Amino acid sequence: MRVKLAIISFTTAIPVLLAGCGSGDEAAGTAAAGESSTINIGFLAPAPRNDGGFTQYALAGVQAAVDADPKLKLTSIVDNASESQEQIEGLQSLAAKNKVVVADGAVLNKAVAVVAPKYPDTHFVLIASDLEALADNVSSVTVAVGLNAMVAGAVASNESKSKKIGMIAGPEVPSSTAWYYGMAQGAKIENPQTQVAQAYTNDYNDVGKAKQAAEAMIANGVDQILSDLDSGSEGIYQAADGKAGTGVYNVFALHCDENKNIIGSGIVNWSDVLKTAVTEAAAGKLASGAISFGLKSGALSFQFCPGKGTDEQKALAEKITKDISDGTVTPGDGVLLPKPSYAFEQR
Repeated sequence: MRVKLAIISFTTAIPVLLAGCGSGDEAAGTAAAGESSTINIGFLAPAPRNDGGFTQYALAGVQAAVDADPKLKLTSIVDNASESQEQIEGLQSLAAKNKVVVADGAVLNKAVAVVAPKYPDTHFVLIASDLEALADNVSSVTVAVGLNAMVAGAVASNESKSKKIGMIAGPEVPSSTAWYYGMAQGAKIENPQTQVAQAYTNDYNDVGKAKQAAEAMIANGVDQILSDLDSGSEGIYQAADGKAGTGVYNVFALHCDENKNIIGSGIVNWSDVLKTAVTEAAAGKLASGAISFGLKSGALSFQFCPGKGTDEQKALAEKITKDISDGTVTPGDGVLLPKPSYAFEQR
């Protein structure tokens, strides 16, 4: 059952230690008397904080920024805000009490666009998506996940016996479709005959929907599947267990101990990205507009699970990574998020 929307202030399993949210009489971002130098930070996500994936890693990055600077305080978390009205109300509650508000998820771009103009003194850090128009108090932070997907697609193509591979994601948002387009380009580099399927469950954590989507792919001959999901990945694991020779690939982090079929992962170090973004936002150094972290930033890499990956596949992954980094291979349409019309920084 989905948890009712609330601003929560207690120790969580991540672990994250939170102070009280403060009273409604406090100015945004200002702590109680005697602590006026404290910069309060709020965090909102559409998924559970302990989802084992995107949200948990992001929140760990925020906590790392707080741990590194005694002036920062993570005061409030809103998680499980899956509906648009919950997201708007949650952001408003956080913005009233915090100097920096992290909106952690591509689906939050519309809510941020609605709420940010009402709180000009609060700096919103939107993760994994851009706004349609520049907002002076919003920094949208993304990573070029499609570059990792190119490497994953090439490896999966090489591993595939059927030359049919697939990608399963939650909502069909640009940060997820980039995984598909990147896989498709990487697969074609490895073998022009490889076919790439895509499916969207509209939920990062629904195990049943993920299993159903994976079983449908496998029935159509797909034998390598990338999971752009959080706890919903379990459904793909279950489907892969039912069909010998099906390989699975994760995103964000290695989860090698979760299933024997996992080959590797397109690592996205969201924790470091969030730590950097929050630290800069709190110091007033995170520019408004769009910021993308790429290969050169060290935020991305493809890694194999121990004992997985042939020598040929490891050499292939290294070569494609190098070719992307030095410009020998140019990402195709859809691999990178569209550059917004306003200020953009590539790191």
